[in-house]
Amino acid sequence: MSQKFYSVICQSCGMPMKIDSDFGTNTDKSKNEEYCTYCYQQGAFTNPNITIDQMITACVGMMVKFGTPEDEAKKMMQELIPTLKRWKK
Repeated sequence: MSQKFYSVICQSCGMPMKIDSDFGTNTDKSKNEEYCTYCYQQGAFTNPNITIDQMITACVGMMVKFGTPEDEAKKMMQELIPTLKRWKK
């Protein structure tokens, strides 16, 4: 089975979505083009009450886990997260 490759980021957490399984799902189980599988499933946010600060903290933790220095990860997420669709005011 071949995978289609994409180059978009989740509009909630900023995760790069590169393959079909990275994408969240709509209520009809179709692929959601804006949000990742960790943030959005079956047409709803998986953590609907998370605050922007909690999202930044969670993303920094994940980036550190994968090798990004904490100060660098924090700076990146503080700049990126507020610009994403879910968090724009």
